[in-house]
Amino acid sequence: MAARGTKRAAVKKSTRKAARSTKKVARKPAAKAMGPKPVKTGKGPSPLEVAQAVAGLARQNKLDQVEALWLAPGIESVEGVGASMAWSGKKSVLKKYRDWEADHEIHSMEVGGPWVGATGFALQYKIDLSQKSTGQRHQMEEIAVYTVKNGKIVREEFHFRT
Repeated sequence: MAARGTKRAAVKKSTRKAARSTKKVARKPAAKAMGPKPVKTGKGPSPLEVAQAVAGLARQNKLDQVEALWLAPGIESVEGVGASMAWSGKKSVLKKYRDWEADHEIHSMEVGGPWVGATGFALQYKIDLSQKSTGQRHQMEEIAVYTVKNGKIVREEFHFRT
């Protein structure tokens, strides 16, 4: 008779385990949807609005207004081929701009774009310039890719034609 009681206890125990395991399955969160989700860049102007404003100001050679209105305090600026360096913070980025301007004279500049994405935009710059330190005049072409968050440019990366 002891074997029979042990068998009943084992059946009850396995039934309780099965019941608990189904409860655990039921508590798991539902699987994430396989479809797309919205991309948000925070509060403030959208990447499209920032792109249109920056492109317009750049075409008018009002880059000081771009700096004052559209650069975030914590902006990161990344230079491509030749430099492969990054500057962080608005003060550091503005110093980089001033150093470049001190050694270059711009004769003309064309601004192409903007090409706008979900988190930012790109502009194409074609610049005829002279480098003061070498006296050489040349044409430079680059694509600048800007990332926008909370209505400000938080990152810029320059890609040069080689």
